[in-house]
Amino acid sequence: MWCSTSCWLQCGANVTFRGGPVHIEYTFQYNIAGCPKDRYGLECNATCVCKNGARCNGFLGACECRPGWRGRVCDVPWPEVVIIATPGDSVSTYIGTNLTLTCVAPHIQVANMTWLYQAGHEEIDSNITHGVTPNNSINFQPVTESSNGRYTCIVKDIDGKDFSGTFVMNATECLPNYHGNVCSQVCDCQYGGTCGRWEGCVCTPGRHGDKCEDTCAPGTFGLNCSMTCYCQNEASCDPVNGTCICAAGQSGEFCQNIAENNSRTFVIVLATVVPTVIIVGCIAITIVTLKRQRRPRGQRNPETELTDADRESMALKEILSPWEVDKDDLHLGNMIGEGEFGHVVRGRLRIPEGYQVLVAAKSIRSDRMTASVVRDFDREMSILARIHEDKEGHPNVLKFYGAVTKSEPQYILVEYASNEDLRRFLWSLREDFKITGHKRVLERLGFAADVASGLSELARLKIVHRDIAARNVVISDRMVAKIADFGLSRDVYVSSAYARTNQGGEEELLPLKWMAVESLRDGVYTCESDVWSYGVLLWEIASFGEEPRYPGGPMHPDVCTLLELLRKGVRLQQPRNCPQHLYRIVRSCWIVDPSKRPTPGELVRKIKRLLPPRHADNPLNHDIHSLTSPSPPARHRDLPPPRLAIDAAAGPPP
Repeated sequence: MWCSTSCWLQCGANVTFRGGPVHIEYTFQYNIAGCPKDRYGLECNATCVCKNGARCNGFLGACECRPGWRGRVCDVPWPEVVIIATPGDSVSTYIGTNLTLTCVAPHIQVANMTWLYQAGHEEIDSNITHGVTPNNSINFQPVTESSNGRYTCIVKDIDGKDFSGTFVMNATECLPNYHGNVCSQVCDCQYGGTCGRWEGCVCTPGRHGDKCEDTCAPGTFGLNCSMTCYCQNEASCDPVNGTCICAAGQSGEFCQNIAENNSRTFVIVLATVVPTVIIVGCIAITIVTLKRQRRPRGQRNPETELTDADRESMALKEILSPWEVDKDDLHLGNMIGEGEFGHVVRGRLRIPEGYQVLVAAKSIRSDRMTASVVRDFDREMSILARIHEDKEGHPNVLKFYGAVTKSEPQYILVEYASNEDLRRFLWSLREDFKITGHKRVLERLGFAADVASGLSELARLKIVHRDIAARNVVISDRMVAKIADFGLSRDVYVSSAYARTNQGGEEELLPLKWMAVESLRDGVYTCESDVWSYGVLLWEIASFGEEPRYPGGPMHPDVCTLLELLRKGVRLQQPRNCPQHLYRIVRSCWIVDPSKRPTPGELVRKIKRLLPPRHADNPLNHDIHSLTSPSPPARHRDLPPPRLAIDAAAGPPP
């Protein structure tokens, strides 16, 4: 029997014993992968036709030719030069392993074979070896970083024609559980520590030592116990996250406040406030009663007959009335993005000033037209209209040009720019850093300041975004970061907190790893919970856009798992290249008590303090020097300060 996947077999029988008939079943599984040699197809009933040692695809039967052969069945001789890595190409990524590069030249009458080596990104070629042997090899015992570069095998046949093949070696990592300059030292980390190329064991917060076997000494905490506690009044601090553990009668983030006897003051305030509340309540009840008595009998109140959906629809129409765009003024072009629920089209919009502007037109996919998606789409339009009440908006919030709501499909029209979202932009900076070594930190922290400025404007308007993350920040063509994608936002102009809802049995998709403790636990969202999310975004900026992962937890934890980690004090670890000054700002966003987190305005001021120093006695002078100068590969702990940019330039599509 041959199966393309695992096969389950079940045998059953009715057996009669003296006590009566009994049904017996037995189930077992065959774990069979692929078809046997020279067979392919869904049921492995077709015969392969590949020749000259070619491998046959087990599903389609396509031939994978060996070097020197081409054609549908690999029967056509093909002169070429191929470099074969032994024991395998993947091994070359590990420093400290042995590797052999062999140059083979099938169907070529070799007159001369030459190896050329190009080190790193230099343009200087140096001969390694010469020979006339058809199989010429280079041995690395072991591979080192100095071995990296391009290896080209040039073969000249007896007629003087040249053939060549190239192998690129990029060995940058050690084998798992090894570290050091030549990857010869063993880590054997304990208590969840990870093995770093240069650092050895990188311990989880709260531990240190060569193998993470020791806990932090009093007064220290964090990654490798490298951070200092600032608790006052002899209060101790949590060795994992540095939270001050206040004794009885102490309060404040650093236990700096000593409780006083305020009972007399409380009694005086209570005696003053309670009568006032009672009097105001009585007046309100009297007014409502008189209004009801004045209404003629039988007269209907149209407001009470409207459903919540009707009221919401009427309010939305009133809000969007000044923003309605004539569809004749909108000229749509090519699609520039598509997500699970909508797509974005590039277009040109003629504005009242008489000229055209580039816009990104966002609409709902016809196959995703559910009640919750429509609700989020309408909410995004109303929130953008609220932010742009003065028509100008904010330089760090994506500019809103209007909406098309009187025809289908409906569109949200926002500014367009060719740059991508912040997360993808950080990825490109990461790749550039690997090649050039330039950290671009001033630029990255400039984006952080831009987002904090935009978040400050949302807090002023009492609007909660609920999804502050690098994927929802766009970069304008003038390199300014702007907050975008308000699909999960809420207008909390009246109430600063609200509960998560389940309307029509449809649960909203929530960005768990960016959510605050109170949002995960109670479904409560505030401007303070946006600050928590901003801390995760700042961590993304410091880590070149890495995916957040909490130590000791899975990559994609559920609500219960993530809550348990946060309750234990687990937080995202300090990224490599992130200095303590910046990580301290990040951590301040993750204080459990929302009232103790910094406001967006305070975050802007804190990041401004990381600007390059103008005075020699600035305490950040040493860090900034180390951040802006080339650093040895043995330590990557510093991150330079930012530039601040406030610009009204256009940003990319949402």
